[in-house]
Amino acid sequence: MYIFLFLIGLWIVFDFCRGYRKVKGKTGYLLKNISIFLGVVLLLFLFGPFFLLSPLKIGHSSLKSGGITLFYPSSQESRGYEIFDMAKKAGEDNLKFYGKTKNIKILVVFSELDMLRFGAPPKAGGAGTVFGILVRDSKASENVIAHEMSHKNLSELSNTKTSSKFPRWFDEGLASYIGKMDNYKTLQDLKEDLDKGLYRRDIAEWKGIGGILQWLNITFINPNPRLIYGQSYLMVKHLFDKYGQNKVQELVAKAAKSDFDKSFLSVFGISVDDFHADFIKSL
Repeated sequence: MYIFLFLIGLWIVFDFCRGYRKVKGKTGYLLKNISIFLGVVLLLFLFGPFFLLSPLKIGHSSLKSGGITLFYPSSQESRGYEIFDMAKKAGEDNLKFYGKTKNIKILVVFSELDMLRFGAPPKAGGAGTVFGILVRDSKASENVIAHEMSHKNLSELSNTKTSSKFPRWFDEGLASYIGKMDNYKTLQDLKEDLDKGLYRRDIAEWKGIGGILQWLNITFINPNPRLIYGQSYLMVKHLFDKYGQNKVQELVAKAAKSDFDKSFLSVFGISVDDFHADFIKSL
């Protein structure tokens, strides 16, 4: 969404410069286009993907506790309080692993259109944006919110706007583990996927922006999200079960400041590829 807006912005600047060179009444042209630009920006802040940054949130109320600020439609007060309680519990789940959590803004939305206009995939139950977290009312749960909070906390540790410094299997798997989202796949399910050739043996190679694009492709374009979410969750669970939480926390601390694969080898004494092969054997 934000890349798309950036590209549109570049095209507008180019078109403006081209028109400015040709037009005779340059002052009028300039004032007209500045007015249009400011109007569009205002709409993006009031009703679009920059809503969480806007100081004015028309038709919305807020609840705040600790580092969590939740915005919800003012007409849905009781539901807002319910989801706020979920968010506070989700924050506690994250605190147990990360030791601290970043200040997070959460926006409750009630339709696919709202998910889209606020900057997230319309079918998602929850999604992180550059500015906070969107949660779909009908799919809101402590688990979903804890999952999205984990992404934010991981990106905060690595000083990035996204947690793309970590490979997708670990980022998503850790978020699902903290969110207790064990409903995607069982080990038996994954074994059957392996036998059928559905198991993604290349999942450990999905890193950086390319890894994000791979993930989005399987999640939304050629959808089979239960497979990769379940696979990544069980891979991370295998790490916790075999090495313990302290070791996983050590990995996160090291990898946030350096290369993930090197940090993985340093902490666990095994490469990512060998770990993945070991995990497959355990199935």
